[in-house]
Amino acid sequence: MAVVSETNENNQPLWQMVSLSDYVLPLPPTREAAAKGITAFWRLIHSKNVKQKPPEKTEDQLLTFSETELARLVPAIDWHLGAESLDVKLKDWLTQKNKNSPICFLIGPPYGGHAYILNRWAEMHRMPVIEPPAPEQILTQDESWFSDWSDNERTWVLPSLERCYLRHADGLTVARRFFERALSGKLGSGLVGCDSWAWSFFKKVWSVPQPAVLTLQAFDSERLKAYLGELAVSSTLRPLRFRESDNGRDILSTSGVENIAVSETSPFLKQLAAHSRGILGVAWMYWRNSLCAAPNETPESDPQAPKAEHSLAQNTIWLRTGLKELEIPLGPNQEIAFVLHCLLLHNGLPVDILVELLPLSREVVITTLNLLASASLVEAQNNAWRVSALGYPVVRQFLKSNGYMVDLF
Repeated sequence: MAVVSETNENNQPLWQMVSLSDYVLPLPPTREAAAKGITAFWRLIHSKNVKQKPPEKTEDQLLTFSETELARLVPAIDWHLGAESLDVKLKDWLTQKNKNSPICFLIGPPYGGHAYILNRWAEMHRMPVIEPPAPEQILTQDESWFSDWSDNERTWVLPSLERCYLRHADGLTVARRFFERALSGKLGSGLVGCDSWAWSFFKKVWSVPQPAVLTLQAFDSERLKAYLGELAVSSTLRPLRFRESDNGRDILSTSGVENIAVSETSPFLKQLAAHSRGILGVAWMYWRNSLCAAPNETPESDPQAPKAEHSLAQNTIWLRTGLKELEIPLGPNQEIAFVLHCLLLHNGLPVDILVELLPLSREVVITTLNLLASASLVEAQNNAWRVSALGYPVVRQFLKSNGYMVDLF
């Protein structure tokens, strides 16, 4: 299991829990982009006869890593450190048991890990975890779900409030009753996680009071540099060098790689932070998807690791740069938007429930899902469909451009 340090090189907490109002989106590298644009224009006008420098590595020179190698180079995110940061932030709240704020909320965007963090925190403190009601209970407005809180004097944890409602005429009662009882203190003290899209919906349909609301601070380029650098160190016993395929510029390196030290944060990481909107799960997936190898230039496998598909001889890992966005497929915009928006509002849904919530036939819903899946914008996980991590940035922008309600992240 990879372990990531708790601070970056500027001594800022790597995993930092903040009030929702203090969340800061990473800024795009506009100055770098503008400079590149001016330079490119100048070269086009004044240097037509000058050959442009070829890329350091062309696409046909690059090989895709096997799943085994990718799992070793980019281990799954360990959300335990997020739970530890949350624990520090909650110290006063837990101690005081403030009657005016019996509930503390942790809000996070898709792939931001809020449910994982709360489950880890509950394990740390052996707190009871409340499972969400079944969809059938929600649609029948069955309030027997609240019996899970009976005689519970300990602080409880509800990791996924977004699973406690359905955007349907009969699907809001249970969530409404939850807010009424929880915020009045009738359920005791609890820690509640909620996806950012569902949270925006709740605030729109109800006058939700603002109790203690926390979120994990965005992973800007400096945090990503520290996080990905630590992953590289922990993934192998050998030093590694990560380079951009188009210009050969170093992005990251671990100690001992040809005495290379990457002191400044690369434009690639700044672009990655902005493109992912600081969401660690989205950035992680883009980073993983960008890694590639050139023959005889990839790192040797650890002696105990399974044999990889390629001959791993050196220490260089190349990254396909540019962060090419996925595209919304051609098709009926309204149907595509309906499906995508409903999936995000509920952080994923099974087909049967999706059909129940949308003014579309089952055939149209399934056809639309297959169309979006072919464009890698959605994927099926655990019998439910969800917007993919790679597709999330373009899907969010598509919905926003078409006037749909979006989250605050």
